[in-house]
Amino acid sequence: MNKLTIVVVVVAIVIVVAGITAGVVLIKKAPTKTSVVFSGWVSSGAEYTFDQQMVATFNAQHKNISVVFEPITSNYYASLSTKFSTNTAPSVFYMENNVLPAYAKAGYLANLSSVLASNTSYDLQGFVPNIVNTFHYKGGLFAAPKDWNPLFIYYNKAIFNQEHVPYPANLTSWNWSTMLSTLTALKNNMSLLPGSGSGYYPMVIGPQFARILAFMHQAGGQWINPTGTGASSNSAGLLSAIKFWYGLYSKGLAGLNTNLSAGWNGGDFATGKVGMVMSGGWTVPVATGNGSFFKTNLQDLGYYHTPSGIQNGTMMFSVGLAVNSHLSGAKKWAAEQFVEYFTGPTGEKQWVSLGLALPSRTAILQSSTYAAEQPILAYAGSTEFPYAYGWNYNTTNFSAAESGAHTIIVSMFAGKLTPTQAYQQILAKTNSSLAGSSSL
Repeated sequence: MNKLTIVVVVVAIVIVVAGITAGVVLIKKAPTKTSVVFSGWVSSGAEYTFDQQMVATFNAQHKNISVVFEPITSNYYASLSTKFSTNTAPSVFYMENNVLPAYAKAGYLANLSSVLASNTSYDLQGFVPNIVNTFHYKGGLFAAPKDWNPLFIYYNKAIFNQEHVPYPANLTSWNWSTMLSTLTALKNNMSLLPGSGSGYYPMVIGPQFARILAFMHQAGGQWINPTGTGASSNSAGLLSAIKFWYGLYSKGLAGLNTNLSAGWNGGDFATGKVGMVMSGGWTVPVATGNGSFFKTNLQDLGYYHTPSGIQNGTMMFSVGLAVNSHLSGAKKWAAEQFVEYFTGPTGEKQWVSLGLALPSRTAILQSSTYAAEQPILAYAGSTEFPYAYGWNYNTTNFSAAESGAHTIIVSMFAGKLTPTQAYQQILAKTNSSLAGSSSL
């Protein structure tokens, strides 16, 4: 081999080595994208769109993270539990405070206390205290508050005007008695409506135990005892609430939502043929969206607080974002980043601006900007929050008790049980479901 050949070979080797080295360097410097799955239920097509928008905004701001939204469309918690048992659970997911104790006890939820507290820009102290506290379990924070929703009254001013019935907001008092009188007047005057009132309803309700609990609190009653191990001894108000809610249907003052086209209170109200419903903030975008009667008749959308019994009271639903405790490394970090964004000051402001629920952060809830942008929800927050009871109880087996009670209420609406029988069965089911349960 002559010198020229040797030089060529050496140069070639250097080039190859340099190329390999450069390739290694490029590989090391190439950004890696961590993908995580975010899951939640969707109460409507609007909520699905909003979730997708939140994910898209986050992904645009975090080039090294890809969040994919995969909604769980039916049997949310049963499906979520199955996913955990088969190691296919999402990285981030919706978590209500009522079922949080059971999931935290099972070891499914990551404790977010330290990671959220260490981020000063996140402002963990900025949440309404009694909302964030409902996501604690044995000293740890196992979900970050996303939003909350109280039940309140929506009414159709156009129907009230045509039937010459005073608005709830114009009555001297708004209680169980005046609510019954109002619905009776709406029913009696249906002949004044188009088509002699065909297809119109004074109210629409469903076999919903949570709605009954709102009236139970108004009656001064309780369902589960303070230790979370059975039914409360102060349950007479529950019987009163069951009788009142079922009476709306049995007296012909309310249609049953399961028999109507939309199948739920807010959707049926949006048709413009229902005088009144009790629902939450998730009804706003549906009632004012495309295809709704109120889309072009917004002036006819009335809203008011829930009626009082012996006291004021309503139900409050709180939803948080939880992180899969089985994650580690980059996926755990990515999931935490998404939670911090979604429930942080900027993300939550974006989320609640969409009109589905109320902000859990005090600064947003009390701001004049929020009141101007979301007058209905701001009203609900200011009037209902002082009297709102959380949809959470200090027990780790809430789901079984609630599911059993709901099934009993469905049977009652099907005509298989009287209100008193339903009440007695609910107490028995609650005691059997919670026997041996651990409290917080």
